[in-house]
Amino acid sequence: MQLHRLVRNRYGRAVYERLQAAGVTATVMSEYGRQLPSDVAADADDLRVEICEPARVQTLDAPTDELVDGEVVVGAFADGAPLGYLFSSVDATLSIHPLERDLSFDGVYVRRVFVAPDHRGQGIAGALLDHTLAHASEAGAERATALVARDNVPSRALFESRDFTVRRSHRYVRVGPVAHYSTVRN
Repeated sequence: MQLHRLVRNRYGRAVYERLQAAGVTATVMSEYGRQLPSDVAADADDLRVEICEPARVQTLDAPTDELVDGEVVVGAFADGAPLGYLFSSVDATLSIHPLERDLSFDGVYVRRVFVAPDHRGQGIAGALLDHTLAHASEAGAERATALVARDNVPSRALFESRDFTVRRSHRYVRVGPVAHYSTVRN
């Protein structure tokens, strides 16, 4: 059994949250990145992929209360129903909760990629990412970045399928008042 299946469920999340409440947390995140050529193409096939109002993806329990100034929601729709979303921002500084710190990103930063379980494996996440990269490239962004938890195998596969590579790893551990953060270039 793959590790991500053990921890990426409500039970694993509950254990993580209880440890965090007790003052214990640890995470390893891979920073994926790629240059954006000026000719990034967005191919959404039969989907409608667009920048949308946050309310349009609320039925997917999107954490839109987390959106920061300048961040947009990119949604994928079929027959008006939302199938997935992601959040993106350009040249932003965001609070990265698992690392308990703020990080700045040049170019487009992609986070919170989500596809409804009944629609996974159909290329929707790829269409969302392609649209986002095309839009960012048209707006003048030259690079794209995403932080992905080391155990998030599906997201790692998505970014790798779009020519993202791991540029560095962010490691963070906190036990009570003692914390350690480090980055390692790949």
